[in-house]
Amino acid sequence: MRDEELIQKFVEKTTRKKVKKGEFVVRIGEIVNYVYFMESGILRGYFLDANGRDVTDCFCSECGSTAMPFSELKLNEPSPISIEMLKDGSFFCIPISEVIKLQKDYLETTLLYNRLLAKALEEHRKLKQALNQYTALQRYQWFLQEYPGLIECVSNKYIASFLGITPVTLSRLRKDLRDAEEKK
Repeated sequence: MRDEELIQKFVEKTTRKKVKKGEFVVRIGEIVNYVYFMESGILRGYFLDANGRDVTDCFCSECGSTAMPFSELKLNEPSPISIEMLKDGSFFCIPISEVIKLQKDYLETTLLYNRLLAKALEEHRKLKQALNQYTALQRYQWFLQEYPGLIECVSNKYIASFLGITPVTLSRLRKDLRDAEEKK
């Protein structure tokens, strides 16, 4: 019965938001007061480096994934990253204030939040490992495995930024892999 009660409370407080390609879910410095659960689309999160260039930090295209620019649920917190849509999509949005209330009343909410945090932490750990331990070719192959299908949907410059390589290097790697496949 409590599970049904919790689901009903989530449904009552959740709204649906459509976002078009090129639009932002949030920009760096904007106040974030919602947790966004992806229904459809492709997004990228990015921050600005010391020279003001954007650096892709993450991609998201999986239904049910969260698009949250920080790990702690705080009200009126400015976003440290921008979240930009790369393909039209939609989200289910619930106010952070409501999630905080539900955490106090339902342990299940805290457990879900912890699972989402653990998943995000694991994704960032894998990225950090790839960036620091793999060659450029290995990083590209890792990307193809971890993000199947995104190579056809996402600009090379965003993928290169994500992998810590130049777009020219990425193009060369793609060509080398295509050539190697043709020789087989």
